[in-house]
This record gives sequence, C-alpha cells and structure tokens, in this order.
Amino acid sequence: RRTHINHYVTQMDFLGSIKSDSKSILTLTIPELHFVLLDIIEKPTANKVNGFFNDIEERIGIADFKEVIPCILTDRDPCFADMEGLEVSPFTGERRTLVFYCDPYVSNQKGNVENMNRQLRKFFPKGKSIDHLTVSDVREINSLILRTRVKSLSGATPEEAFIKVYGKNLYDKLTQ
Repeated sequence: RRTHINHYVTQMDFLGSIKSDSKSILTLTIPELHFVLLDIIEKPTANKVNGFFNDIEERIGIADFKEVIPCILTDRDPCFADMEGLEVSPFTGERRTLVFYCDPYVSNQKGNVENMNRQLRKFFPKGKSIDHLTVSDVREINSLILRTRVKSLSGATPEEAFIKVYGKNLYDKLTQ
C-alpha cells in the first residue's frame, strides 16, 4: 500500500466544440504527472459529469479516489455546478473530493487543463465536429497521449509517471 499523501490538484474542463455538436469532451488532468483522462459525453449535464466521477469511484474505490483526486479545480460551467454531486460519494455518502471554482474569466487559474486542451486540438481541430467520435476513439487518443514521452518528466511518459506514484493496478483500473 502506498504511504505518501497526494497533494496534487486535479483540473477539469470541457474542450470547446462547435455549437451544433451534441457531444463534448471532458478533460481531467493531474498537472504534475501530465496525466489526463478524457471522456466524450453526449448532451452534457451535471448528472452526466457526476456519472463520470461515479464510474471512476466504482472502478478504483473510495480510498483510491480520495488519493488520486483529492481536489478538483474547474470553471463555472453549468455541468460542474452540482458541487455536492461531485464531492460526495453516492455509494458511501462520504466526501470523496473537494471542488474549487476559478474566478470568472480567469481561465489561467487552471492553466494546465487549458494547455492540455490546446494540445488536444491536433486530434480535435477547432471548428470541426466531434459528433462522429465514439468513446473508443477518445480512449485511443487518451492512451496515445499517456504513452507520449514528456521532456518535463525527464523523458518519461505520463503513464510511467502515474504508475511510479500510484502503481500499475490503479493505472489499469483508472484507464480501462
């Protein structure tokens, strides 16, 4: 069992899409590890975003959820407005994370996820529809990103960095 305490702040945002799209891509990052989880959500709502986190908790358990995602920094998108739904486990009733909101119009307060969204544009070009994409397509892109070497990780990949901190078993459960 890991004995360290995670002080990482997870950042969350939606990658902007064209107005006519019914789907949006949710981006969740752990900046220090360059780790990213992507999900594509049809007609996003607060309930669907909460469902994304509930699914993570079901896969990894409440204790690991609290360790990997101790707090979330995000903007005031209406889909992120259900603070209690994000923070409290629907399975145990206990607090699983803390949610903090950036100041209005100050997106640089969550600069890492904004930077990741810029990098994602090579896969999801601005002005192009993403409605044709499937969960499988987005997971494949997510996997590619996690296996790309990063200079600021001394040439390691985000996958390797995450495994070094949390272990392969947790990585596999989180990215399935």
